[in-house]
Amino acid sequence: MRAADLDLATLRCEQDGRVLTVGVEAPPFNYMTAAMQDDFVRLVAAVETDGSVGAVIVTGGVPGRYITHFAIADLLHSAETLSAALPRPVASMTVRTVKAISAAGGAPARRLLERSPVSSLALLARFQAACKAILSSPAVWIAAVDGPCGGGGLELSTFFDMRLATPDARFLLPELTIGLTTTFGGQRLATLIGPSRALELMLEARAITAADAQALGLVNHVVDGDVVARAQALAARYARRPRATVAAQKAIVNDGVPLSESLTREAIFQTVGLSSPTTRGALTRWLQEQDPSGDSTFLTDPEPWRTGTALDMNAEEPASA
Repeated sequence: MRAADLDLATLRCEQDGRVLTVGVEAPPFNYMTAAMQDDFVRLVAAVETDGSVGAVIVTGGVPGRYITHFAIADLLHSAETLSAALPRPVASMTVRTVKAISAAGGAPARRLLERSPVSSLALLARFQAACKAILSSPAVWIAAVDGPCGGGGLELSTFFDMRLATPDARFLLPELTIGLTTTFGGQRLATLIGPSRALELMLEARAITAADAQALGLVNHVVDGDVVARAQALAARYARRPRATVAAQKAIVNDGVPLSESLTREAIFQTVGLSSPTTRGALTRWLQEQDPSGDSTFLTDPEPWRTGTALDMNAEEPASA
């Protein structure tokens, strides 16, 4: 199924060319619910196999709201399913067991977990896996933040490739004030802005402005005017990059492996790229268009290459059936 054709409870998908724009709709406050997490799990999986999608934009579908934070009522429900305080070793064993079953057990195991007292933990395991998958997704993921972006909404957005925001957007991590840690985005935030600054945001638990978030390195661009239109303009260009190569480049950037292993992987990805007929065609085209002086085409006529219009780099990518 094409990603744009998904029937989701809280996400509205519209595709224009190779760009999929996703509006988050959980009115009136756009809290992150269990249904929203499940929708994102399905969306990430669909984008993975849909060759017609080169970029995904996630934005608020409720005016003035992005993803505010986790639904506190859902968190309380999860807390009430636990009959007593769990020692850390017991919690560790439970989490690891549920994640292993969720990853290896397939649909029957998932249905069994969904009917068990650990159903919320099973969903979290699948949602965490989806967040991790975004880091090596063949599509470019962009957040267009147009309102409060807190808790789970901020954590999810740390897995995206870029974050754009309106001047009145706000970013906050309030979990520590209610006795909780971050659930999936703590390390990613520290990677983006540094451990000390990430911990300060968590300890302060106050909303910061889009300008402050940009200064920290959390936001790429603060956009006066239509943030979605700006994101779509960027996405249209990025979506022309070859999906397989985008996935490989994201894995190189995002996977925390030792330098020696990273260098080996870069050599592997380079070899795969050079073996691609599309890449060979691009190299041939570049040489054909090279200035007679021998100067670089990237300097003498860069725009067709920068915008992705020099040739179709996704000709080998089939759309999802």
